[in-house]
Amino acid sequence: MTELPSAAPSLLARLFMALDAHDYDTLGHCFAPEGSWLRQGKTLSGREQIRKTLLDTKPATRTTIHVVSNVCIDRQIAQSGTGRFYLTVYRHDSSSPPPYAVPTPRNLGLCQVDYVLTGSAWLIRHLQTGPYVFTSA
Repeated sequence: MTELPSAAPSLLARLFMALDAHDYDTLGHCFAPEGSWLRQGKTLSGREQIRKTLLDTKPATRTTIHVVSNVCIDRQIAQSGTGRFYLTVYRHDSSSPPPYAVPTPRNLGLCQVDYVLTGSAWLIRHLQTGPYVFTSA
């Protein structure tokens, strides 16, 4: 069994890299089957609702890069744990291909996450992104 402090950074990176790549199937599998995500003030419950909401709301012309940092495990008890991390979001909307000028970060904030050990893999039981500490319009 991989310890949560070793698994958490990779799990979070995989989730946000999948989001940036519009790969919502991979993103969904970062969550436990009944996992939830409090995103933009709305709770998305279960892998299918998360996938469908992202398909319906993230334009194909939107390029994002989510930078995860300062991953901290606050508590681990047997098959569950909690933690926090900082999330910085860069965003560009354009139908032209990259490269783009480096944008100012759009959002920066402290996120919270609950983990669950499912089989031999750590997954996300609940993720809360936002409210952000810093945001630009």
